[in-house]
Amino acid sequence: LVFSTYSGSTSNNFGYTATYDEAGMLYSGSSAFGQGYPTELGSYDSTHNGGASLIEQGIDIALTKYNATGTARLWSTFLGGTGDELPHSIIVNAQNELVVYGSTGSTDFPTTAGAIDSSFGGGGIAAPSGTGANFPNGSDIIITHLSALGDALLGSTYLGGSANDGICDAAALKYNYADEFRGEVSLDADGNILIVSSTRSSDIIAVNAAQAFNAGSQDALIAKLNPTLSQVLWLTYFGGTGDDSGFSITENDLGEHYICGGTSSSTLNLGASGAQSNYGGGAADAFIMRLSPAGNQMSGGTFWGSSSYDQAYFIETDANGFVYIFGQTTAAGSALIQNAAYGTPNSGNLLSR
Repeated sequence: LVFSTYSGSTSNNFGYTATYDEAGMLYSGSSAFGQGYPTELGSYDSTHNGGASLIEQGIDIALTKYNATGTARLWSTFLGGTGDELPHSIIVNAQNELVVYGSTGSTDFPTTAGAIDSSFGGGGIAAPSGTGANFPNGSDIIITHLSALGDALLGSTYLGGSANDGICDAAALKYNYADEFRGEVSLDADGNILIVSSTRSSDIIAVNAAQAFNAGSQDALIAKLNPTLSQVLWLTYFGGTGDDSGFSITENDLGEHYICGGTSSSTLNLGASGAQSNYGGGAADAFIMRLSPAGNQMSGGTFWGSSSYDQAYFIETDANGFVYIFGQTTAAGSALIQNAAYGTPNSGNLLSR
């Protein structure tokens, strides 16, 4: 055990995401329900900004950098407006600057000069069960880029349309506690910011898109943004006539992007035929899709599922270009165990190469 510590919050505080830098420092992203979350002098925001949650003072994002042994907080800050915010995913770039992707119900979430979108788009009432979060005026995606000392915003923007964005509330795809708050932020080789999320909006402007429109009630949303969050390099919807959600994104050595998620769309356009060209059945299937470096072409993809419920939550590639997914299934017996020396029938976890 390298280290293990409590956050030290005297307000309710729940962890959502974590990451690390090359020096072994750990960064946590969590929900903080009040001023009792510990912040450090000189960090970006030492004041809890409130929220719409009925628990304590509402929800802000809480971000903390710990040293490599877990014996000290190097910086710690709130991030939020007067509505609720939650962090879904965080990552650190080569300059030890933290990038945060999440969702907000605030009309006054802090944005930076020249931001892609400085205004809240809103949507319908959403209150994901059991999380304490409350979005009475809808939700938007947020992306924020913090300085290495956690004391300034290098970029911060909304991303959304007139319906709910940044939460997965499709009944078929919301299987576990807090599944509403999935999606991922990643970085390309040049430090540009990649996000994959969910949207019910049809009026987010697509840029150099493989799919320029929302094809169903909920689609995946995939975008590449510049490091200062002042420009959309490309943005595409991805989905069919059912519900779809993007959960994870990565990039290979050729600059191609691999995305995985969940779908209830039997009409999903996956480009060239993959390992499984047809929807497997059940409430949901996993999907894996490869997107061109410019984001404007789906260069291959596949359904991955049984006749039961299946989804893929995380995706990575290795040095040889092989693709790995981790997810969940209710497939019976050994239906999804193939070419594996080790496997547990009926286990629920899904790991594929």
